[in-house]
Amino acid sequence: MNNDIRRSNRPFLEDKTEDDFFQIDVRFCSGKPTTIVASRMGFYPAGKRPLVSHTMVGLLQQISRVFDAAYKALMKAFTDHNKFGNLPYGFRANTWVVPPVVSDNPSVFPPLPMEDETWGGSGGGQGRDGSHENRQWARDFAILAAMPCQTAEERQIRDRKAFLLHSLFVDVSVFKAVSAIKNLVDIKQSSSNSSLPTSYEERIGDLTITVTRDVSDASLKLDCKNDGNRVLGLSEEELAQRNLLKGITADESATVHDTPTLGAVLVKHCGYTAVVKASADRDLEESPNSLEIDIEEQPEGGANALNINSLRMLLHKSSSPQSSNAIQRIQGTDIEYSRSTQSLVRKVLEESLLKLNEETTRHSKSIRWELGACWVQHIQNQATGKTEPKKAEEGKVEQAVKGLGKQGGLLKELKKKIDNKMSKVEVGKDISPCNSDNINKPEATKQELERQDEEKETIWRKLLSDAAYTRLKESKTDLHLKSPDELIEMAHKYYVDTALPKLVADFGSLELSPVDGRTLTDFMHTRGLQMSSLGRVVELADKLPHVQSLCIHEMVVRAYKHILQAVVAAVDNVSELASSIASCLNILLGTPSSETSDDDIITSYELKWRWVENFLLKRFGWQWKDENGQDLRKFAILRGLCHKVGLELVPRDYDIDSSCPFRKTDIVSMVPIYKHVACSSADGRTLLESSKTSLDKGKLEDAVNYGTKALSKLVSVCGPYHRMTAGAYSLLAVVLYHTGDFNQATIYQQKALDINERELGLDHPDTMKSYGDLAVFYYRLQHTELALKYVNRALYLLHLTCGPSHPNTAATYINVAMMEEGLGNVHVALRYLHEALKCNKRLLGADHIQTAASYHAIAIALSLMEAYSLSVQHEQTTLQILQAKLGAEDLRTQDAAAWLEYFESKALEQQEAARNGTPKPDASISSKGHLR
Repeated sequence: MNNDIRRSNRPFLEDKTEDDFFQIDVRFCSGKPTTIVASRMGFYPAGKRPLVSHTMVGLLQQISRVFDAAYKALMKAFTDHNKFGNLPYGFRANTWVVPPVVSDNPSVFPPLPMEDETWGGSGGGQGRDGSHENRQWARDFAILAAMPCQTAEERQIRDRKAFLLHSLFVDVSVFKAVSAIKNLVDIKQSSSNSSLPTSYEERIGDLTITVTRDVSDASLKLDCKNDGNRVLGLSEEELAQRNLLKGITADESATVHDTPTLGAVLVKHCGYTAVVKASADRDLEESPNSLEIDIEEQPEGGANALNINSLRMLLHKSSSPQSSNAIQRIQGTDIEYSRSTQSLVRKVLEESLLKLNEETTRHSKSIRWELGACWVQHIQNQATGKTEPKKAEEGKVEQAVKGLGKQGGLLKELKKKIDNKMSKVEVGKDISPCNSDNINKPEATKQELERQDEEKETIWRKLLSDAAYTRLKESKTDLHLKSPDELIEMAHKYYVDTALPKLVADFGSLELSPVDGRTLTDFMHTRGLQMSSLGRVVELADKLPHVQSLCIHEMVVRAYKHILQAVVAAVDNVSELASSIASCLNILLGTPSSETSDDDIITSYELKWRWVENFLLKRFGWQWKDENGQDLRKFAILRGLCHKVGLELVPRDYDIDSSCPFRKTDIVSMVPIYKHVACSSADGRTLLESSKTSLDKGKLEDAVNYGTKALSKLVSVCGPYHRMTAGAYSLLAVVLYHTGDFNQATIYQQKALDINERELGLDHPDTMKSYGDLAVFYYRLQHTELALKYVNRALYLLHLTCGPSHPNTAATYINVAMMEEGLGNVHVALRYLHEALKCNKRLLGADHIQTAASYHAIAIALSLMEAYSLSVQHEQTTLQILQAKLGAEDLRTQDAAAWLEYFESKALEQQEAARNGTPKPDASISSKGHLR
């Protein structure tokens, strides 16, 4: 494809307009010449303006069949050569640190190519042009709730409509909310009147937008839930009952049928909170069953979803080059700003601490609806004599054992199992809702009991729809025989006695392994657990220091978030926001040295710790200790704080051990934080869980079948570029890896990584996991150097988020070791393995399954160094742990016994060789299939 392209000096065939830049002479590989005009709108052939194309390649494909065929052949060759990669869509600025190019000019924020509107890019999302503002949202949500959903096929059609409608609603709501907030900010900046209204309400079609100014009181309990009192307008008691009833009657349509929460979005930005709601259901002229929702498909298959960071508010004004005198004046002004903003932060801290101390301790009675669903599942499992179906930890690729080989059965199968001692919940502590009312009332007659049951049925039918009541009655839980008040008390008892201990047991078994505040929050919310229980989790996880550390960090982040949000709310002028935020971060994260003589800094530092101690005691019921402050990972806290408050920082090496690590210029912008219901496919999620369960049980054929169906379902509902679809790709990749199809596993994992990087950011936990998994897959395909690049990226992010003392970090150490081993760096590998062993023993205990994996990996590495006697010692420890935990009949125990026999035979050969002076035995484990 030898095309000749050069700038043309020919006169324009048509009159040149101000939108035309220059002409290009092009000679195709066929010899045919043509002239192309480069214009503001794109490229077009001279004299043929209607053929304008956004790209030069696209135009050349239109006007030359020869070029089109040659270009497609070139792209096919590229794809064949790089079959693990997708054609890139491009990165977006969607993390808490901005691209380095922004550091030089934070007042402009040069966009990345994919988001540069000059070249047709954007921050994604639908509705930026205002074309959907007057949509009849109430009508559409009513039709959606009435769509048929009895079969999986009907639900797939309904769920696709729901996903498209809800995604459009969220985008439009966010755009309108951010616009309303920015208008309020502009009005406040342009007015000298200090008595401007602190709230604002606007109605656009079916949308109601209510904006309120946040108050500068960090002690206030903020209702920032998309299904909380603020959005739904219910009291705490009414909301608890509503959520519990929703949970215990939930089915595949629970999200779609809950129109009030589906049609609500909450946005926080720059000290304001906006609630956007679709108007309540209104009477339709026709039956909703006879109507259809007219909604278009997402452009590019959803690949250009909304990047919320694109709606940032820049905190610095444009500046021109300054003279040295002007720079000195600016520096002097910054010092004055710093002093005044430090005073502001200190004032907010003092006032908030005073109010917090005056607050009476009150236990919240709120309930998340997911708790009800988990409770019903728990009761049903008890009734059928099942234990909780929780052994999913064995099938997660981020664990070290996945990278250690296929024929080495232990290394393939050594997955993390629940520690029975930790996971068993005493039956006596379980809630039994089936206690009949006549146990303590022998005098109660049959007629009285029937009358009581009828009264309760009347109550339930008033509270629930007929379909919901029927589901509750047929759930075989007998919950319908209790009154709503009794159920709430029972739910709280289940929460304390069963749900929280079960969560900690799953943390201990590594079935759940959170790496930061987001994953910890997701795991707890999925089970209906509230973050106010973090203090109790710390107490229960007394033998899991990594879980305690994550919980303590999350509590500190939330304590700091309240202070930072209060400081932002206290700032009247946007131009002072960056300086105020920098001062607040310095107080929260800075470290005054013993030589610091500034009394204000010392006072602020002491105030901060008093705030943390009181806040954690009041909100989480946990007593802060001074030694906890010495082990805090400040960059992890900074990252969590930026996520929760919406900050974008300059990427540089912050001296976090100084008293003032942050400058005004480090705070680039604030981005909106928004919350809404997650709308996807319940059937797809169920299929994913089935695939995980089958993988755990070793039923690989079933796991592939369920995983393929889940992927198909989620692509059909959410599109090919959604994060749920990425999760399905990732799981199916793990399953295929275990079947030995490393090639297809790598392709799917690469797709998952592409989606996660673009949609979630480079340091999101899902992206982190994709890096680690992909490294293992590349390693099995003998691309060891490429695998090391990915695994080191995962290791860096793990150190940033959860630190070196975490099971996932230890597992990644083992993966790094196996890759170094593959490159012949056995001594380097051994250092990583010993570090992983120390970490696992410290965090999980000397008798944990993952500790056994470490011992076995060291045994392998030692055998490569021909230290067979040491291999025997480590494999003996492996076997002892597995026999105690899994029993002698388990395949992994038998594999360990086989490895031990192999190592012992090699040790004997070595001893014989030493005595007889014969050649040494072959030490290559790879020849036995371990590294194939």
